[in-house]
Amino acid sequence: MHFFTTFIFTILAFVSLVSTAPVLSPRDVFVPPVLKPNGHSVWKIGSSQVVTWNVTAAPKQITNTEAKVILVTKGRLDFENPLAQGINVLAGKATITVPKVTPGRDYQILVFGDSGNTGEFFEITA
Repeated sequence: MHFFTTFIFTILAFVSLVSTAPVLSPRDVFVPPVLKPNGHSVWKIGSSQVVTWNVTAAPKQITNTEAKVILVTKGRLDFENPLAQGINVLAGKATITVPKVTPGRDYQILVFGDSGNTGEFFEITA
């Protein structure tokens, strides 16, 4: 009898937990391709540049419209120092100031909101 009572109690506790668990709603994923900078772009440190991304294929409803523009250096994402933040991903562009970094051809831009994507490699000069 003790086993049966324990079994019933366990089942009731499980049902109670499941019935009070939050229901996760489906989320959209929007990964807008970065258009500029592209493989032909050369940015000078300290200059003002416009990052653009394609929003023509955006879903009708976007769960998270707030985006950040992140510099990617040799595969390293610099989340601590976003180039721009609080941007509406549907705007399709953000004006940024090119940070003081080591000149090179191994930079990419990441538009990060509910998903992320990186553009082509481009160059930053002194």
